[in-house]
Amino acid sequence: MTYAQVLGLSITKGPALDAQGKVRMVARSEGAPYVVLDGGPGAPTGFGFRVGKTMTTYVGQKRGPTGTPIRFSLGNVSDMGLDEAREACRHHLALLKETGKNPVHVKRQQLLDALEEESTVDYGDLTLRECLARYIGHLDSRVRKKKVKQVSVDAVHDSVSRLSRPGVELADRALNDIKAEVVRAAFDACRISSMRLSNRIPKQMRQKLGGVADWSKLSVAELEALGITGKHIQLVRAAGLSSTEHTFSDARRAVEFVIKQERARDHELGRPQRHFYNPLEVIHTEDMLREAHELRSHYSRAEVRNPLGDETLPKVLKAIAARRDEQGGRNAAGADYLLLTLLWGTRRSEAAPLRWYDRCTPGELSQAQVSWVCLSSPGQINPTTKREGSQVYLFETKNWEERFLPVTYFAERILQRRFNERMDDARPRQELEGAKAALAAAIKRGGSKAVIAALTEEVANAEHALDRTRYVFPARSGRSKTGHYSDSKSIIANVRRDAGLVDLRKEVDIGLTPHDLRRTLGRYAGRLLGKSRVVSQMLHHRAKDRETASTDEIYTEQEWSELRRAFGEVEEHMMASSPRVWNRWKGTDKPRLDEANDPPATIFAARNQKVALDDEH
Repeated sequence: MTYAQVLGLSITKGPALDAQGKVRMVARSEGAPYVVLDGGPGAPTGFGFRVGKTMTTYVGQKRGPTGTPIRFSLGNVSDMGLDEAREACRHHLALLKETGKNPVHVKRQQLLDALEEESTVDYGDLTLRECLARYIGHLDSRVRKKKVKQVSVDAVHDSVSRLSRPGVELADRALNDIKAEVVRAAFDACRISSMRLSNRIPKQMRQKLGGVADWSKLSVAELEALGITGKHIQLVRAAGLSSTEHTFSDARRAVEFVIKQERARDHELGRPQRHFYNPLEVIHTEDMLREAHELRSHYSRAEVRNPLGDETLPKVLKAIAARRDEQGGRNAAGADYLLLTLLWGTRRSEAAPLRWYDRCTPGELSQAQVSWVCLSSPGQINPTTKREGSQVYLFETKNWEERFLPVTYFAERILQRRFNERMDDARPRQELEGAKAALAAAIKRGGSKAVIAALTEEVANAEHALDRTRYVFPARSGRSKTGHYSDSKSIIANVRRDAGLVDLRKEVDIGLTPHDLRRTLGRYAGRLLGKSRVVSQMLHHRAKDRETASTDEIYTEQEWSELRRAFGEVEEHMMASSPRVWNRWKGTDKPRLDEANDPPATIFAARNQKVALDDEH
């Protein structure tokens, strides 16, 4: 029988041999469940199919030691191919021969024994790595349920790596062996190793500190003697501390999670409740972590978390615009992403996965499964949101709340250019259809597990290639895991240098991150609009008083119009800070601004050539 014939078995239709000895499907009048053995080449003895009223399952049978037939089920025929089921039957028959018992019962008992063995492992004998592995498994399940984001899981994996470093070596210690002095020593070792790996300390300063074992022990006078002054004193003394605090906080949470698991297991097994102590609790009892006021003081003295101002904003705008044209437009996605991060005030991961509205499936739109941007004609109503005009929908914002944004003049100009330059999706669609057809054909004929797996991977690759054409900011490489732009570190570093925010010879070192662009929108919105509800809506801040200022509710028509007006006003004010950038992105319906006092940007090209931002109007 072929796999297609197996899938076609039912209580009203069964196999029969025709005059040529070939299997044909014929009608059955009995209408009752039945078993048919597989006589195909390579089928193990006793392997067949049980046809029931609701499903058909693979089955196997063989006489046991007493001569009594032992029968076992292998699963639904729709869940595995014919070759895979035959191989599974061989393993079950070998287990039956070895034990003399039903292999299904043997496997179930093995699983129960494994669970019981796990439950008898003493809590204190667990290593910190094992606790973190359980915690990561818990977080993985929460990611699948959309309770937390993958970045949270990745951060814990990084913590495991730090705890495993030479000198730290805490990951493989048993909980019973983790005493307060061990935690303190590991904390300092982790901080020092992270300090030396910190990317926040310029190379020249790192060289000056090369002979110092622990930078945090240096006094202000000693640092100044090395030529380290201003905000760099704070950056040097706190280097590696933030990642270490995160690492040990993750470790404490992991052990606390295991304690809750163990208590639940005691309850389920009817055992007396055991007493547990979390040895990582010492990071709190001994005040090893900085408190909120200490962090605020550090941020202030280190001059981090800074929004752009009237002097730096135009320089950054010009640097971003100039970078867009570098390398034949290969930086366009990154540059446009930064500009829209500024104009919308989006968080780092919110705008990157945006899709084009017309390339979303009806299900994705109706079930709000993806973030999208829709460009509309004036007065046009979006069929999904019933709102007027161009707009953005973000479904994976902080705390998993959805967010709606109107697209105003300059943001729309940027998006329209991205729309005009987007990749064609015709060929990727054809390749996906071909891959799916090949997979369906292989499944129908009962192909091997290896063949099915290879064709499934081809379908996944074709879907990934099609996804890239759907994104507003597609990844440069087709090998990107996400398919969309995801890492702005490189272009941010170049923009920061081009805009003159870092020049160690002049002791200039002003930080710049995507979140600083969001803070910049907040600064200018507050300056122009004052402290108002619309500013909170622009930044999607959760209000403390839910009754008076809920920002995640559906906007009324009046609120939507006010939000559009506010974004438009703040957007124009920021873009006008650089007449050159204004003139570059404006249309014929906007006045041209005088560029006399707005010198062109200078960027550093690959071969150390200086390239000026040309006037495109």
